[in-house]
Amino acid sequence: MVRARLIRSVALGVALLVGGWLVVSGTPGSSVPAVSAPPQRTLRQAWPAATVAVAPGRLADGTQYAPGLYLDATTSVGVAATPDGAAQRVLLRTGERVRELTRAERERYPRFTSFTAAGGDVYWIESTATATQPLQHRLWKASLDGDAAAVPLTADTGDGEFPGGEHDLVVHGGRVYWAAATGRDTEVRSVPLAGGPVTTTKVDGAYELSAWPWLQTAAAARASGRQELRNLDTGARLTVVKSAAETVDCGPVWCRSVVSAGTGGDTSYAVLHPDGTARRRVGGVDTFPATGAVALLDRFEPVLQTGTRTAYDSTHRLALYDIRANRLVTLADDTDQSLARDHVVWWHQGDAWHALDLAQLHD
Repeated sequence: MVRARLIRSVALGVALLVGGWLVVSGTPGSSVPAVSAPPQRTLRQAWPAATVAVAPGRLADGTQYAPGLYLDATTSVGVAATPDGAAQRVLLRTGERVRELTRAERERYPRFTSFTAAGGDVYWIESTATATQPLQHRLWKASLDGDAAAVPLTADTGDGEFPGGEHDLVVHGGRVYWAAATGRDTEVRSVPLAGGPVTTTKVDGAYELSAWPWLQTAAAARASGRQELRNLDTGARLTVVKSAAETVDCGPVWCRSVVSAGTGGDTSYAVLHPDGTARRRVGGVDTFPATGAVALLDRFEPVLQTGTRTAYDSTHRLALYDIRANRLVTLADDTDQSLARDHVVWWHQGDAWHALDLAQLHD
């Protein structure tokens, strides 16, 4: 089990890297303070009919399972070693049924990231490297139905970066898209869902994919200049309104902003629209983004609460910030890992994985 102290610091670091740091004040040039949320309730108090699915952290063969994507609260795609430790496997887990999609030998130091699903299929990136072979990325695809093995779509990924973000891979119009750096510019690459030649579109500037058809300024470039959203279909470019103190991570509807207030670990955390309006304060100085995904379903922010004024405390709580209702709702205490993608948030607690499908949370 990963120590809570390590998870807390990793969660904070991930939030910084994905560009999620926000200001204490209102929008730049405004003296209107952000609205504070009322005291939080439990999940059962907020949504009495909501259910959380629970699955063992270990598979029947005794190996530890790490889900990388939940399709619904009981179906996930994830990674586990083989019982002898000789390889890493990508698995589809539905209830107690486990289906192997592919595997890679341990000697190749495999890493599987960037899981996404669309149209009955799941896609992901396999990254491998050895002492004699440089780092290589491969895009894979597998059907969610039947028992067919996964198939590689391409290894022609360019200088793609696949940290495991929500939009590392985007499926649209019969193609899978990803972004690759080319110096100061960006290649938007894509391949047909059935495989084939890779198509490349060059975009001036450093960008990463957001919700289709949008790009946002790449994380490494946000602190050094103008940040924007750029529409691949229309060419429209929207400037993200922020202060010099902020690093902001955006989708086309909501942005997340967090700013660190010194060495003690205190933060201020808010959500706002890309134009700087509708800023909402999220929790107090002990509240941090729990995952890289911004505003799931354009409404929900999973957050981590340490319970103290430091991000390195030994206890923490997973909560859900409801943007529409401007409230925090407790999901679980004493969690040591949390992730979210699309409409599902999941966390590790004890020796089990817990999953909540946000689509069931109705007003």
